[in-house]
Amino acid sequence: MTQPSDTTCKTSVSTPWRVAELVAGTDLVVRGDADVSVAGACALLPGKARHMTFAERAAQAEDVAKSQADVAILPGELAERFTGTVIVTEQPRLMFARLAARFENTGRPPGIDARAVIGDDATIDPSAYIAAQVVIGRSAHIGAGVVIEPGAVIGDAVTVGPGSRVGARAVLGDRVRIGKAALIAAGAVIGERGFGLVAGPGGLEPVPQLASVVLGDNVEVGANSTIDRGALTDTVIGDGVKIDNQVHIAHNCRIGAHTVIAGCTGIAGSCVIGTGCMIGGGVGIGDHVTIADGVTITAASQVPKNIAAPGVYSSTFRAMAAGTWRRRLALFRALDKIEARLSRVEDNQ
Repeated sequence: MTQPSDTTCKTSVSTPWRVAELVAGTDLVVRGDADVSVAGACALLPGKARHMTFAERAAQAEDVAKSQADVAILPGELAERFTGTVIVTEQPRLMFARLAARFENTGRPPGIDARAVIGDDATIDPSAYIAAQVVIGRSAHIGAGVVIEPGAVIGDAVTVGPGSRVGARAVLGDRVRIGKAALIAAGAVIGERGFGLVAGPGGLEPVPQLASVVLGDNVEVGANSTIDRGALTDTVIGDGVKIDNQVHIAHNCRIGAHTVIAGCTGIAGSCVIGTGCMIGGGVGIGDHVTIADGVTITAASQVPKNIAAPGVYSSTFRAMAAGTWRRRLALFRALDKIEARLSRVEDNQ
């Protein structure tokens, strides 16, 4: 068993970056003072001294000129409007996301807090950070550079891959396997028992959920989201999948690589979702549904059957005035009668 450190670990504080350091190793072009120091990122307006911002549309030209930021990431056509240092790129939003990530205060000094509980035969890389009140089960393996925040529970025989992060009070059930550079946000529960029941003479009986959950590399699971373990085969989340807050994925599901799932979506058991899909917020997907690669499903849609071809799919009405909605609802309820009347008219012609 890896022994806790004698002292409590402390959060590190990010330090400012020179622009030249931010763009080192890239093909980004800097116009202006590359030695200016940047302490963080900010919105375009009002902007903030010693901070970095971005803009990407020609319509933002006046805002670019007014911004008080010292550094801006801009396309070439906006660069002349900014008075400070410009990082020129044709993909400002993407470059901003990559460079601004340097300022996230995610670093932790290596060590195991004395108030953590570590199970027998657990292995923890010396570069990992284990916070107070973390519980790590027997035979778990925690990889290099992993950060586990206060109160998280890591079950028996769990693997957490290098560079991954497990948020406060998140729970990883027994035998869950997490790939490299994953982000499990606070309160997420991965590997809980799936919702499997069978009718017996005395009522419903639980079906044993004997498998687990496998997450690929670079997966994100949002706060308070849940992913149930499989019954006989693992629930599998592919590389690069991004799952928003308060999403539920039931047992035996398989989510393809680089799919994005927005908040409050529920995916019933044994679904297979392809690669590169985009699923909006509040979507409900029925059990045993298969969805092709490259499908987009708009918010609040209901998906009870398979989707076999890529494209954009919707099943909801947009908001309208309540009086208009009631009139349209009345028409909707009368559709069978209207269809019957039309059929009689056509038959008499």
